[in-house]
Amino acid sequence: MNKKILHLSPTDIRYDSRILKELKAVRKIENTTLVAYGIDDSEGHKYETEHMPFIKVFNIATKNLKFLPRPVRYFLNLIEAFIRMVFPGIKYKPDIIHCHDTLYLPIAKMIKLFCGSKLIYDAHELESDKAGQSKILSKYTLFIEKILWKDIDILISVSPSIIDWYDEHLGKKESVLILNSPLLDPSQKENIKNNYLREKFNIPEGKKIFLYLGIISEVGRGVNLYLDVFQRKEVDSHIVFIGYGEYVDEIKKIALNNDNIHYHPAVPHHQVVEVSTSADVGLCLVEAVSLSDYYCLPNKLFEYAFSELYILASDFPDIKKIVAEYNLGKCSSLNAENLFEIVKDVEHLDLNNRVKKDLYPLSWNFQESELLKMYNNILKNKE
Repeated sequence: MNKKILHLSPTDIRYDSRILKELKAVRKIENTTLVAYGIDDSEGHKYETEHMPFIKVFNIATKNLKFLPRPVRYFLNLIEAFIRMVFPGIKYKPDIIHCHDTLYLPIAKMIKLFCGSKLIYDAHELESDKAGQSKILSKYTLFIEKILWKDIDILISVSPSIIDWYDEHLGKKESVLILNSPLLDPSQKENIKNNYLREKFNIPEGKKIFLYLGIISEVGRGVNLYLDVFQRKEVDSHIVFIGYGEYVDEIKKIALNNDNIHYHPAVPHHQVVEVSTSADVGLCLVEAVSLSDYYCLPNKLFEYAFSELYILASDFPDIKKIVAEYNLGKCSSLNAENLFEIVKDVEHLDLNNRVKKDLYPLSWNFQESELLKMYNNILKNKE
């Protein structure tokens, strides 16, 4: 008998790399139908993505009420999303609901109530303690998690420490660790280094290229720290920022007066590893501005690893363990003088002589197998 799966997210799923990878994995399950509900945010993205007719994005009108205070507008967004998604969700009658955000758990709960669905909660972060979230929203998020925890059948998250936190604070739950890592092309045995960034920015041979991937913002991501270090005349290397965010204009402005600082627009997620291979060192120094950041395993950590870059990463528990276990590079505290010294040391390292470890357990290929194993167990138990 055909089984139905519904994914719910407050993001524009068409551009959400983690959810897209999960959806593509789930589509491989035989005798299932898949539908995904998200929010239209195409204006915030500059690249095309493949057409997937099973993805339905809703245009939430209340998000345009920018004259209202942000908390009020956010609350209205949730109410509108609830109204827009609950009724088609109930009509669809899913066997499994895969919810990608705490604030959409009430939508999932309502659909589950009418359809008897199994509910998967996919916490992409430690949702009640993450950067940029107000105290009111953090408390509301934790309140929703506590109230609806009993309705969740399986927890998915992105790091062992986050799963441990949920076990300790909300109660033990069947859980699956799914890292947000890149998909490996089986036909490509190893990445072939290219000169894309060196040629694009006319970076001389012999000068190391440090790479920053991700959202470019002033807070939480160490961007000003990198700018401080790479504007020093003693630094002989170049840095390339790839991404988007409110701090891009500042990067561009500083780059005009510094020949070794460059900005590159964001690239589609499937091209990240290919572009990254043309750098030498990946920067993954996250600021511990929240508990979620302290427990994180960022996707760029894995993108750097599969690009075979030497990685400079934060000295946080889960990051430190991965870097040490797979010989990926070096961990450091987030301090300008410390980073400056490390950059100068790395400038003199031969990065090609590192012992390489098998990274397959970190790949999306492995994560996908774990995800499908979980889904097949749920579907088997529902027969």
